[in-house]
Amino acid sequence: MSIERVAAGFQLGFHAIGDRGTEMALNAFEAALRSAEKNHSVTPAGSTGPGDYRLRIEHAQVIAPKDFKRFHDLHVIASMQPNHLLTDMNWAESRIGPDRAKSSYAWKTFLDNGVVLAFGTDYPVEPITPFRGVYAAVTRKNEAGTKSYYPEEKLTIDEALRAYTVGSAYAEFAEKQKGTLEPGMDADFVVLDRDLTRIPAPEILGSKVLRTVVGGKTVYEAH
Repeated sequence: MSIERVAAGFQLGFHAIGDRGTEMALNAFEAALRSAEKNHSVTPAGSTGPGDYRLRIEHAQVIAPKDFKRFHDLHVIASMQPNHLLTDMNWAESRIGPDRAKSSYAWKTFLDNGVVLAFGTDYPVEPITPFRGVYAAVTRKNEAGTKSYYPEEKLTIDEALRAYTVGSAYAEFAEKQKGTLEPGMDADFVVLDRDLTRIPAPEILGSKVLRTVVGGKTVYEAH
């Protein structure tokens, strides 16, 4: 089915959490892309050129080490939600074992392999606030700061914010409209009560939105 959908110009997103599910998704994408290349299939609206499908895997939480390169080679986007780590770190390693846990929630390894990260919250499964996920991405610690989960996979604050903004815009073919603040782009932004790039990581959790602007219009102001 993925072959037919890609041939028709659809952008596909598969949900896959475990390493076997992710491998199955990558296999399906590879078959679809090979067929599309052979048959000169239609690309999705917003593509920058032939072959620009921006297929993605949602969650991609447990990855076999060999498959990080496949993400890169197939240009598959890792659409992930860092706040899942805060929930799952209490039981993940005991269920999947330490060997597989080493390559789970592997945001840094994805970036090191040249894979685009697109971050979100996965609301309503997790709280809608993005600050919880930003905190998780840069610390890989629980909210109390007492437990860590493979800290070598943590990101810098700039990498985390880029995944929430530029990465997510790219994942929906909208990088020419949003994801950055510059002339000609949609004026979508929030004003916060603190600078996330300058404060100690634990303070990220207490961040408050003072103003929300969508398309240049204020749609929310704190009172």
